[in-house]
Amino acid sequence: MKVHGLTSACLLTAALLAAPASAQLPAQLNAATSGNLPPVSFMNEKNELDGFDIRVARHVESHTGIPLTLHRLDFKGILPGLQTGRFDIVFSNVNITPERQGVFDYSIPYSRSAVVMVVRKGAEGIKTFADLAGKRVGAIAGANDGEMPARAIEKEHGRFREFKGYSGYAEMFADMGIGRLDAIIAPDTAAGNVIRQRPELAAIVGEPYQVRYVGAPMRKGSAELKEKVDAAIRDMKEKGLLDQWGKEFFGIDHFSSQLTEKP
Repeated sequence: MKVHGLTSACLLTAALLAAPASAQLPAQLNAATSGNLPPVSFMNEKNELDGFDIRVARHVESHTGIPLTLHRLDFKGILPGLQTGRFDIVFSNVNITPERQGVFDYSIPYSRSAVVMVVRKGAEGIKTFADLAGKRVGAIAGANDGEMPARAIEKEHGRFREFKGYSGYAEMFADMGIGRLDAIIAPDTAAGNVIRQRPELAAIVGEPYQVRYVGAPMRKGSAELKEKVDAAIRDMKEKGLLDQWGKEFFGIDHFSSQLTEKP
């Protein structure tokens, strides 16, 4: 199974062989984000990075007092870049999984991702995940709230007619708009954002396939940085910022009440 461009075996081998990162707090932070996953990370009308995760990153910067530079790259290259030391931390809707926790240190959750089925208006006979057999399905390539559950659904319910992996939501939903996809597997936060803007395009159908929590992964051994980032996330909760941004970007009320510190 591939996980964001890394196989399970590679992740586990690297965890055993790679020397842990220094626990010393960095003087500055190199952070990664995709910039192509609205509403969590995207380029706004001023050509500036914006989104829920970007607001979280900037608050971490101000709360810790550590200068933070955000680097954009395709989602599939983000975790390998973190693992090799190119980045110190990631803010790009990265799900917390037991396998990844064996390779990276994670902050406490600052968001959550409910994986849902988004069905194109006019696509007939798709009411459950079982109905995706024989259909054209898209998802973010390598993502734990995209390609990974899509592949699991296919294995459980039958082969898709076609699967297409994407680097970002814009291209994927554009393909749906011109009829190249019947359904998309995506987090409800992203799907809801698109549907609010284009209600004629698609609808979320059925119950979530799974719900996972989102945190900021760091290199193993980043205990002091994790402590600082966790404190910044708790500060966002206390000040109501996660609720404010959850409403602004996802249209979800009381967003922080859906989070836990122990996913």
